[in-house]
Amino acid sequence: MNFGKPAYFSDKKSLPPLILDRFLPPYPYGALSDMLRYCGIEKGWVLDPVGNQPLSAIELAQAGYQVFVACNNPILGKILQVICASHPLSLYQAAIADFGALKRGDDRLENQIKALYASPCPDCLSDQTEVRYLWKRNQTTPFARELSCKNCGLTGIYKISDIEQENLNQVGNIQLHRTKVLQRIFPGINEPPIAVKEVIDSYLPRSLAVISSIINKLDSLQTTSERKDILEVLLVHVFDYGNMLWGVTSSRNRPKQISIPAEFYEFNLWKILEEAVSRVRIIDRPIPFTFYPELPPESGGICFYPFRIGSFKDIEKLPPFQGVATVLPRPNQALWTYNAVWSGWIWGYEAAQKLKGALERRRYDWIWHTQAIRTVFTFTSKLNVPFFAIAPELSNSYILAYLSAASSSNYHLKNAAYHPEQKSGQFYWYPKQSNIDEASHQSLSANIKKYLELKCESADYQELLSIFLISETIEKRDSLQLEKSDNTLFVQTQKLFEKTILDKENFIQVDEDQMENAEFWLKDPPGIYQPVSDQVEGYFIRFVQNKPSFTFEEVAYFINQNLPGLLPVSSFFLQRLISSYCEPHPDSQHQYKLNAQEYIQARKYDIQQMKHLIHSMGLKLGFNVQGDNPITWVSNQINPNYKFFITASSIISQFKSKSEPDDFETVIVFPGSRAELLSYKLKNDPVYQQNFEKYHFVKYRHLRTISETPGMNFKTWVQILDSDPAVWQEANQPVLF
Repeated sequence: MNFGKPAYFSDKKSLPPLILDRFLPPYPYGALSDMLRYCGIEKGWVLDPVGNQPLSAIELAQAGYQVFVACNNPILGKILQVICASHPLSLYQAAIADFGALKRGDDRLENQIKALYASPCPDCLSDQTEVRYLWKRNQTTPFARELSCKNCGLTGIYKISDIEQENLNQVGNIQLHRTKVLQRIFPGINEPPIAVKEVIDSYLPRSLAVISSIINKLDSLQTTSERKDILEVLLVHVFDYGNMLWGVTSSRNRPKQISIPAEFYEFNLWKILEEAVSRVRIIDRPIPFTFYPELPPESGGICFYPFRIGSFKDIEKLPPFQGVATVLPRPNQALWTYNAVWSGWIWGYEAAQKLKGALERRRYDWIWHTQAIRTVFTFTSKLNVPFFAIAPELSNSYILAYLSAASSSNYHLKNAAYHPEQKSGQFYWYPKQSNIDEASHQSLSANIKKYLELKCESADYQELLSIFLISETIEKRDSLQLEKSDNTLFVQTQKLFEKTILDKENFIQVDEDQMENAEFWLKDPPGIYQPVSDQVEGYFIRFVQNKPSFTFEEVAYFINQNLPGLLPVSSFFLQRLISSYCEPHPDSQHQYKLNAQEYIQARKYDIQQMKHLIHSMGLKLGFNVQGDNPITWVSNQINPNYKFFITASSIISQFKSKSEPDDFETVIVFPGSRAELLSYKLKNDPVYQQNFEKYHFVKYRHLRTISETPGMNFKTWVQILDSDPAVWQEANQPVLF
């Protein structure tokens, strides 16, 4: 297998969060157009047969492609339509104003909703505050409020005031509100389906009262079609932020099931309505958007087909597609159940019925998902064009589901890129040909060995299983039996992998964890040792030395274009590189610039200083000093002798071959700003640690301190050489070695 190209195509730029962002599959913006162009498809029609990520269609249309999107989810379709319109801010403001001006009784709807969230400042008593409430599951009152006062600047977490307690009593008859939101979806039904009840139960009484008031006024709203479209999309954001699935302690709220956390936030829903605008106005210029059979211009645009692609019967009437380009979904019961209910709240009973399958299905298991994806592949295989897909949030079972579904639908996986940290795959499938190359006859261990040789670092069980599945599929192995998509497929494939990885003639386990969490390495390491973390640092230095400012996405993209597609840069490690070498740009948000002391000339001066210190100290201690870099201290009377390597980076693998044979004490001299980076490498890769565990790591400043020590002699040198350790212990970080 070719582990070099294609590269992993990461984000080209950062976009603001989208409405329903926590439910939608993560998407590296620009990746699908990069994949198409890598394969020579520069323009023309492409098909998105899934339509579960609006950003992918938007990105392709902006790149000049004509995109046919098939999606039977009216919520996602409306979001895509309104984003593409790129309405001016004034139109959004007018839509909100129209809605807020509706009367409920004698007062404006806006005023009534705002009053429910009135939260006086505990210091100055101003009502000019922004607030969100903290709740515990199954409680009737929030236990605290998180407040920011615009008047006096007070911020913090405070107890609930008497006024707020009174507000909770103003929501009215909660049972009446429950009935209203149910009747909007299922008129005349008193006992809702389990899924609908689950949705309604996921809203607090105050949120449900607000939503009930909103949907009660929707049909009476008299406004333009553009403003109504805008308002419908903004209300999706309100419905999402109205539920209790916003955990207080969750670092990432990406629910797959409707499960209420132990502690969660409640938001001011009128404030949420206003904030939703920034999540829709994400493009600068309109994108042509049509509904089939009307088509967008050849210069690019989106044609929306509001049904499943499998319902399209007359394939000859479809545009002449150059390829399929889509984001493959993971099952998300929460998204589809909420969207079915929200569709009913916005558009009524008939809209909810289009997604009734989401209300009936309670489990999305592996077999169901494989079969669902196979229907997509089966349809697109009739088009006889390549199928390019982003597959985020992967587990190995889902990788196997996609590989099996494609293989059994007459597709061959030609290329792939994979991000082990992000669990995201980029797949290049082509229709199988009768004259395809024969399957590879090399051993099952060959691709795992090649991967580890390229990485030059240990890899865990799950990572290697992913590489095994992808590489063996590209090699056209019959041993994986991909066309056998029953419950035994994953178990049998896993056993085959374990038999391979446990072959002690090829691989060794480098830790003591259970096998499914273990780290593995090669029994016979490669002759040239260049771990991917050091490669990444080298590309990083090359990039930042020539850029006055840059974004995280820009440097990640550059590095990934220089790495094999199965070995993209770790986002976590890249952030550590930025912290080590750079600082935030003072004039640009989300931009970085190189620290002044990190420029080449500044570091050359530092290195010359270190050379001078090492040379003078060696002579002072009675050694014969030789060389430039490395510098050696040699003596027949003093033991041990020393070899010094001076660096401005933490790329210490460059010195490994130069430090052998092992008849010197090796000292790496480096800037203190690399200490955390070097510590991370040594702690997180057992192979790295094993290769350099006998080295001394000395910071520039520590060497200066040693050189200034009064009465310095060899005994003192030995005692204080390692007294300022480079490998430091992070707070709450377990010691790995």
